[in-house]
Amino acid sequence: SDQRCGDYLMDIAQIMNLLPPPPAKLLDVGIGSGWTSDLFASRGYEVLGLDISPDMIALAKARNSKAQFIICDYETGPVPGIHDIAVIYDSLHHAENEFLVLKNIYHALSDTGVLITVEPGTGHSTTPESISVMEKYGTTEKDMPYSRQKFLMQKAGFSEVRQYIRLNQLPLESLSTRDGALAQVRHGLTLGYGSAT
Repeated sequence: SDQRCGDYLMDIAQIMNLLPPPPAKLLDVGIGSGWTSDLFASRGYEVLGLDISPDMIALAKARNSKAQFIICDYETGPVPGIHDIAVIYDSLHHAENEFLVLKNIYHALSDTGVLITVEPGTGHSTTPESISVMEKYGTTEKDMPYSRQKFLMQKAGFSEVRQYIRLNQLPLESLSTRDGALAQVRHGLTLGYGSAT
């Protein structure tokens, strides 16, 4: 029922295309109600979903998913088990100390483990929606640009860090006209490089 459900599904589809194929052990971090864990488990991953909120874990367990769910403060750690993949979908920016989260996840991954994060970039913490959530629920809302994530990931021990375009941020134009096709190319360049010129 969320107005942005199409954006969320695009994000998950993009994540699925970046994941190593199942079977693999996948750690889903900051899961909220567990819908992402449910989708990953349905694809064939052995999923452990973590959240700090007992209420959210209760909602996740009510899904009757194949995934396992536990309450865990992934900032203080340790994160249980050794996993092939870790996914942080829109939750790293809620951490008080995001470096500790990344360090704990690094130690919970196998030597060939992969971490995928999807986070809001610069300006997130000052949007009316974020300010309202902070006032109403007392949550932490931070900007989490790629440059910050890369610095913290490398500091935590990750050796290779890559950035991909978040496709749900790409406006769609009709390709049936030359002007539409050119506008689509400009949108892609702007999203990838910050400017179409």
